Amino acid sequence: MKKYLFSILATTILIAMLSASCSRDDVYSGPDEWVDNVKGKLQTTTVQELKAKLDNYDMFYLVDVREADEHAYGYIPGSINIPGGSLVFNIGNEGFWEQEMLYVPQKTDEIILYCKKGKRSVLAADALRKIGYTNIKYLDGGWKNWEMTYPLEYEKKEITGHHEEKKESGGC
Repeated sequence: MKKYLFSILATTILIAMLSASCSRDDVYSGPDEWVDNVKGKLQTTTVQELKAKLDNYDMFYLVDVREADEHAYGYIPGSINIPGGSLVFNIGNEGFWEQEMLYVPQKTDEIILYCKKGKRSVLAADALRKIGYTNIKYLDGGWKNWEMTYPLEYEKKEITGHHEEKKESGGC
């Protein structure tokens, strides 16, 4: 009888431990809930702080996680475009950074991410945090906040056509 009770108790404890370790705290009802949940784990920067860093020639990586066509219409000077879907695959890709004529960011280097309004950059910052980058920030309000605050401080790329062949950018 004691062996039977011990067996039931041990099985119950094992099931409870497995259930606890398999519970999914990171399942959300939608992207807004996900963004709100991870914001507290991340660092942010304002457009004024970013402008001061740029004016002081501080050393950091500024990454626009919008899609290439969004980036082309206007971007913060000095930023590198790595769309969010390929960010985790290209952030440590030496070939990508050689093409940009920059060094691969180290896990402790300061990286500031931005997107159109801030939500994609929050998720991108969370992804980089999860793969070990420790000095990640996202731009509060994103490109729109920059554009409204510094309407003359941006660059554009010449858009040559809508049907250009896109090269593989890594990932799956």
